[in-house]
This record gives sequence, structure tokens and C-alpha cells, in this order.
Amino acid sequence: MLATENGPRRGLRASVERGDGRPPLVAQCGGISLARDSTPRPLNSPARIWGKRRSEVVQRLLADVCEQCGSTRQVEVHHVRALKDLNPKGRPNPPGWVVRMASRRRETLVVCRTCHEGIHAGRPTKRSR
Repeated sequence: MLATENGPRRGLRASVERGDGRPPLVAQCGGISLARDSTPRPLNSPARIWGKRRSEVVQRLLADVCEQCGSTRQVEVHHVRALKDLNPKGRPNPPGWVVRMASRRRETLVVCRTCHEGIHAGRPTKRSR
């Protein structure tokens, strides 16, 4: 039994005495109370927020601007599964959107609806800004 601040607990303690007036080396396993903390929290306490910063893709989407043509109408996100899918073998000149995604090393591109449909249809999109 180990003496803890919450009373005696089961556990294992190993101690190695050292000479020269140095304190002993002590290793302890266990001795932790598994009782649930039932003290009530105040009702008006703020919720726990783990991260206050928004991810880069959320910031880009909230900017509400197409990264391909600069339009601000119907902005959405184009996503590829993996960066390796951007450059299949045998494609000599990749489109501009592929170059942009590959240079940024991003699997997402924030585009307007028109550019997004053009990307999926294989049509050239509008000129970049």
C-alpha cells in the first residue's frame, strides 16, 4: 500500500539507496485514485476550446474568393485524394490549377462553381487573377 494525499492506494514502489549523501532513487507505479471527480462546475463556465486558430483551408474558404479567377460567387472547395494524383504519367502540360495545387503542396483549391465544373469536365478554366 502506498500513502497518497487521498489515503492509502495499491501500487508498487522500488527504492535504490545511493551512497555519498545523495537521496535514494525512487520509482513508483500505481497509487492513483480512479474515483470520478464529482465536484460540479459552474453553469456559466465557458466551453473548453482546444484551438482558437482556424485551419488554413477554413481561412481560404471564408475569404470567399476563387483562387483561380478571383470571382466571389458560389465559392466551394475542389479536393483531390492525394498529391500524387495531380501528375499522372503521360500528361505533358498540366493545367494551371494542377500547377497551383502542386506548388502549394495542398490537396484543396478554393474555386467558384464555374471553375469547379470546368476542372471536373477537363475544360480550361478562366484566366488567373
